[in-house]
Amino acid sequence: MEIAEVHDGVIILKDGSLRAVLLVSSINFALKSEEEKDGIIYSFQNFLNYLNFDIQVLIRSRRLDLKGYLLKMDEVASKQKNELLRAQTEDYVAFIHSLLEVANIMDKQFYVVIPFYPPITQTTGKTINRIKGNQNKPTSMSAEEFEGNRLQLIQRVDVISGHLSGMGLRCASLDTQELIELFYQSYNPETAQYQRLTDIKNITNNVIHSGETRNKGTEELEI
Repeated sequence: MEIAEVHDGVIILKDGSLRAVLLVSSINFALKSEEEKDGIIYSFQNFLNYLNFDIQVLIRSRRLDLKGYLLKMDEVASKQKNELLRAQTEDYVAFIHSLLEVANIMDKQFYVVIPFYPPITQTTGKTINRIKGNQNKPTSMSAEEFEGNRLQLIQRVDVISGHLSGMGLRCASLDTQELIELFYQSYNPETAQYQRLTDIKNITNNVIHSGETRNKGTEELEI
């Protein structure tokens, strides 16, 4: 994915298009009654008929890191004054350790990626980003254009969320920090297990460039 920037909960790609990502819960369809199943199928049919743009469904599986949880349970057991409860807690921790030795406990997360393709225009003035897909004719997006495009993308997100909610699914739109963490964990699965990403609110730099610095007073963020 050719990412140029993540801004205001929106992924900006180098072709100028935008993406929003919804985290979606799951349901156990097999446990539903026949009437509930029919309702879900009908809602899903309406959802598909509504779509006049492409969406992407992403299923992410990752191994759960239970080290912190087990350490906490060890601490709880050590502070437990009731001998029976302490023994039960220790047995539980031992059981989890034995389970981890023979099986990987996996967590699945479901995402819906929603796109928006704004018209490509040549603009001047203050820009959020400059896309260099064509070195001779770089495409620029002004702050006003970005906000307008973002609002149209959010409208799509709201409609998609409404349709999914009608199927009994809970949806949450990822913010900037959550989007960056999603990419960080996806591209660095091993590192992400023991090294957490810095909160972007604690980063004071306005722009981070690769191989170049930003001149003072400039009004463009270049990739």
